[in-house]
Amino acid sequence: MEKNSKWYLAGICLIGVVVGIVFVGVLTSVVHWAGTPKFCGEFCHSMTVTYQAYQKGQHFRTASGATAGCSDCHLKNHSNEHVGPIDYVALLLDKAHAGSVSLIGQIQGSLSTVEKQIEKRPHMAEAVHQQMIDRNFSACRGCHEVEKMYNPKKPLVAAIHKGMGPDAEKKVDCLACHPTAGHDYTGLGMEDLVAKTEEPAKK
Repeated sequence: MEKNSKWYLAGICLIGVVVGIVFVGVLTSVVHWAGTPKFCGEFCHSMTVTYQAYQKGQHFRTASGATAGCSDCHLKNHSNEHVGPIDYVALLLDKAHAGSVSLIGQIQGSLSTVEKQIEKRPHMAEAVHQQMIDRNFSACRGCHEVEKMYNPKKPLVAAIHKGMGPDAEKKVDCLACHPTAGHDYTGLGMEDLVAKTEEPAKK
């Protein structure tokens, strides 16, 4: 009887491990999918204006083909570091907060139309900008290591960024010099955005 009990406990533990692995795998897949530009731009109606501007931004289409999606910039990014359980939980909380803001705005009607999204854009942009400053632009640093910047055709680029690493004494504001890196709203007037939003509905 005692022997059977040991096998029973071992079986329970094994099932628990398998279920845990499957749960983490499914959760990771869902979080990854929910952070893609396709999800944010096409499923979240409150992101219509932002998605249009993202498609014009410097990270949507690049010379090398290496692009950055929504989660790369708007969630806690540690691309060049080891991500532990605490970091992953922080990422999940970050994602839940970002999603709830858009969902609540959609339900309350404050982000339900293109006009309202444009009206709210300055406030939302300011909030995201401040968040990036508070995190010392870790999202940017997750992909761009200023210490390794090298371009023989543009030596001034490396010189300008010298001393702007994460441990720099003076806080660095990446958006001060790269305001359209993520979203470029130039040339996207109200009429232009409304027309693009209504196109799929007409088809």
